[in-house]
Amino acid sequence: MRRGLAIRTRLAIVSATLAVGVLAAGLLTVYLIDRRQVDQSLAASARRAAADLADSAVRLTPQPAPTGEGTDDGAKRPRPESPDKIVTAYLRARGGSGQLLAGVMSSGQKHANSHLARRLWPRNDVAPGDAKRVEIRGHDYVVAVVARDGSRFLAAVPAADADAGVRTLLDAMLVVCLVGLIPATGAAWLVTRRALAPLSRIAHRASRVTGGDLSVRMGPVPSRDEIADVADAIDAMLDRLEGAFAAQRRFVHDASHELRTPLTIARGHLETALAGGRDPAGLEAAAQVAIAELDRMARLVESLLRLARTGADGPQARDLVDVGELAERVVARSRVLGDRAWHVAAAEGAMVEGDSDALDQVLLNLISNAVRHTTPGQAIGVRVDLVPDAVVVEVSDTGEGIDPDLLPTLFDRFTRADAARGRDTGGAGLGLAICRAIVEAHGGTITAASTPGLGATFTVELPKAPAGTPVSGMRTVSPPVHA
Repeated sequence: MRRGLAIRTRLAIVSATLAVGVLAAGLLTVYLIDRRQVDQSLAASARRAAADLADSAVRLTPQPAPTGEGTDDGAKRPRPESPDKIVTAYLRARGGSGQLLAGVMSSGQKHANSHLARRLWPRNDVAPGDAKRVEIRGHDYVVAVVARDGSRFLAAVPAADADAGVRTLLDAMLVVCLVGLIPATGAAWLVTRRALAPLSRIAHRASRVTGGDLSVRMGPVPSRDEIADVADAIDAMLDRLEGAFAAQRRFVHDASHELRTPLTIARGHLETALAGGRDPAGLEAAAQVAIAELDRMARLVESLLRLARTGADGPQARDLVDVGELAERVVARSRVLGDRAWHVAAAEGAMVEGDSDALDQVLLNLISNAVRHTTPGQAIGVRVDLVPDAVVVEVSDTGEGIDPDLLPTLFDRFTRADAARGRDTGGAGLGLAICRAIVEAHGGTITAASTPGLGATFTVELPKAPAGTPVSGMRTVSPPVHA
């Protein structure tokens, strides 16, 4: 059972969260900028109010005339007003401005435009020229101080209205974030659902494969993205699996048939001999037939084991093998198989890395196959050539050739060019399959070409041993194994 949230749901939540997070970050930036501008504006207003108060004491105070000088018309100048009176008059005029204005004169006199403004007199926590946000009777103010000629002039600007505007902006941004979360989540869910729809189809089709239908494929996927790559990779794997299962079914069917046939023949002859009154001659003949069939079954089992070991583990040894010398030795041993016109041409220095016993069996199987499909006097030739980076071995004959329809499956297990002849001579159609498995395990290739009535040529191409490979000694060649 599925545990937790579906992938599309998780992706939708993550996508929506990221989208809202980006939006919130942008709105928060706007809020902080606005908050900073409001604070700067309040501080500037407070400094300006304090400076105006300080300037009033100087600007509105009449200056006394120089001593001994009079006016042209003989009128007397007015007597200078004291700064205390000027400040008092200025503060009285600004009493309804909403700002708190106060002054502490150098003479020690203190002035304020309201009772609340008197709370500014003892404040020494604000340096002249600075501005600071403070709380006075539960309300926020921005206080600024200006010092002139030993006097201190203070102004406090209320921050409530500005703060209300900032809070309104913040509330609006929060609403935008919350409202934007719903469509962002929906859009993310739809997008991820559309993007992950191919995965749902792949999961459904994979369940059909699990049920045994190997013909099902994951693709094609319309979008050329990572999901399409996954579908293509799974389809390629299923192609190989389907081919492997089909080959396995054919192998089991053919192997069971090949193993059942000698047992049936041996059982039939033995039952016939026993039914004939236990005649010694009949029993001996039946026993000889049974032994021959059991020998053929043993060779079949040995070939299957060799095929399985080669396909699973690759070469059993890694020695430096002179393929030319190996070919000459195999041909020398094979001359007793039939009266043929034998020809060997081997290039010097045709060295490969591999299992000498396994390569010996490849050559022996190919030569034995040529002997079976030729008649006395016909030619069988083995040629070893060197080409760039490879050693090429050709085993050719001038026999009956191979039916062109059999060439595509010639190296499959239990394939015979002549089924009747193959069974009579003890072959089970595994020799060429073993050859292909051994050659491919050595990193090489094997091919066949034939013209019916004119013979066949088998070509083996193996990677050439790198120059300077140390020689570990030639292995002893094992006796030929017929398959």
